[in-house]
Amino acid sequence: MESEVKEIKAGTSLTVVLPGLGTAGFQWFYQVSNAACVDVRPYDHAVDTFRQDVGTSNEEAFIINGKSPGHASVTFEQRRIWEKEGQAINARRLEITVT
Repeated sequence: MESEVKEIKAGTSLTVVLPGLGTAGFQWFYQVSNAACVDVRPYDHAVDTFRQDVGTSNEEAFIINGKSPGHASVTFEQRRIWEKEGQAINARRLEITVT
């Protein structure tokens, strides 16, 4: 899997939008290599504006917050919640540098 390199400043955030397959039971999960550097949370649709269509597989979004200077890898994997083993159907890795 190839990595995308991103740079953000401490105290700022980066929105990551990933293709959804919710109607087929798939969702995105994430792992963070350095939680002291960045924080990842799902996009809050009740607070933030993000178009969601009924009956379709909508995109999933996450917010990566820069906490303190350093480096972290954030890996996203799309899979069904009951299929934790095996290869994910989609994956994306971000190499984040916080300045």
